[in-house]
Amino acid sequence: MSLSDERRVGLMFTGTPPVPEMVEVARKAEHNGFESIWIAETRITRDAFVPAAAIAQGTTTIRVGTGIVNVFTRNPVLLATSFLSLQELAPGRTMVGLGSGSETVLSQQGFEYHKPLTRLRAFSDAIGRLLSGESVTLEEGPVRLRDARIEDVISSDGQALRADLPQYMAANGPRTLRFVGEAADGFLSDVCLTTDLFKEKLEIVHAGARKAGRSAEDIDVGAVVLCSPHDDARVARDAVRPVVAMYLGWTGGVGDELGLEPSFVEELKAVLGKGGPVAAGAMVSDELVDTLTIAGTPRTCLDRIDEYRAVGADFVVLAPVETAIAATVDLLTPGDL
Repeated sequence: MSLSDERRVGLMFTGTPPVPEMVEVARKAEHNGFESIWIAETRITRDAFVPAAAIAQGTTTIRVGTGIVNVFTRNPVLLATSFLSLQELAPGRTMVGLGSGSETVLSQQGFEYHKPLTRLRAFSDAIGRLLSGESVTLEEGPVRLRDARIEDVISSDGQALRADLPQYMAANGPRTLRFVGEAADGFLSDVCLTTDLFKEKLEIVHAGARKAGRSAEDIDVGAVVLCSPHDDARVARDAVRPVVAMYLGWTGGVGDELGLEPSFVEELKAVLGKGGPVAAGAMVSDELVDTLTIAGTPRTCLDRIDEYRAVGADFVVLAPVETAIAATVDLLTPGDL
């Protein structure tokens, strides 16, 4: 469901930089033609809603969404009211971004990663109904609500105050991918996917859509990709290696999907545990960087964006490493595509 014929590119903040700097970067991204800003809660750094609100207040046209907030650390009523508040700052530009979150990060906060898809289903349904002004009661399952209703979502003349708040969902496993196809307005891929893997996962999303009587065009498809542009390709690759190492070491099953030798993954985990991301990053080859990320010279990065578009992405969300945030906005201007 491409929103236009333009080559759409978004930008994702994954916990850095500080919020005032995010706002300045977002303003420049808006000026340079980026179509959306996404704020992640993938690590224990900054929350998503404070930066999203600041960016919404500091910009005028760029879309703003969470990419993503999880369905464990907040209840659906709080999430719905937070998104509605964000919509007041960015009417017509606000996007709901949901996902099950990271088991590793949630366990650090004392949450049991139990039936994440069941929770995602319940939250998605409850949030949508709450935003439309319904009174919601749920007495079974992981979400319990009793006549919950956002008080001022309906104006005095009976008209809904809610503009269209599209729900985007992050997914990686097959069951969740199918659910995205069944229920979501948009799909956000996991990072570190080859174009072939991205295409395979998108086919599952589309199968879920067909099962629900929907069309593939009903889903706005976003490929989220780690990004590191630099005039020197070696510098670009070196900057992204530690992040790839963390992803391979901390995300279960990804090595199998990529066809990596189990012994390599185990060794990488050991090095990651003892020496940290930089030491583990030294084990990440150029081949892995080139197939899992958008890293290299600006021209190489722009070409890689087109590779994800060619396998079905309506838009590409660039998730730059911390040292490449400014370069991503300055060097990968969507108008150059």
